[in-house]
Amino acid sequence: MSKTSKEKKHMDSVAQLGCIACAKLGWYDSPAELHHIKDKTGMGRRSSHFEVIPLCYVHHRGEWGYHTSPAEFNGTYGSQRELLEQTLEALSIEGCKCGCTTKKGAVDKTNPFSGANLFWE
Repeated sequence: MSKTSKEKKHMDSVAQLGCIACAKLGWYDSPAELHHIKDKTGMGRRSSHFEVIPLCYVHHRGEWGYHTSPAEFNGTYGSQRELLEQTLEALSIEGCKCGCTTKKGAVDKTNPFSGANLFWE
């Protein structure tokens, strides 16, 4: 399925956040690839291009990644739905290029991406 312009912009905004799992460990600005969350999508189907979270290779497909051990990953970092909510919250602070969220102000110190104020200076 081909992506729309809005989907491409959204996915770019998510990837620019850096890996959410690394950020939770205190490592900010890790290059990220996108993971389509698997939540009630059914066999062989994936979620929409707006339901993606940023993960580095190691946390996505590597030794400690979601695809290697989903249960262990979810137990360590939270459910995919929780990570998606945190990602969308980060975009609402930063503002998403596609316009799905607009910049709304102060940094939320509970947001994993805000630890080093990397995106909100």
